[in-house]
Amino acid sequence: MCLEHGIVTPAVVADHVIPHHGDPPLFWFGELQSLCSSHHSGSKQQLENKGYVDDIGVDGFPVDEKHPFNKLK
Repeated sequence: MCLEHGIVTPAVVADHVIPHHGDPPLFWFGELQSLCSSHHSGSKQQLENKGYVDDIGVDGFPVDEKHPFNKLK
């Protein structure tokens, strides 16, 4: 997620690409991705809960195409 913004950050969390929601096989054998703690605790949670992230670009507008603001265009 950091690289999508052109930022190189050390990854400290192994995140489940597909949320496991307590499913043991998915927890143990599901695909993982490396994330920084900020994205894991923020953007990834927003994406899972709302379907989009609130990240703002350098232009001051939401970067996620699925953000409700971008549907107004």
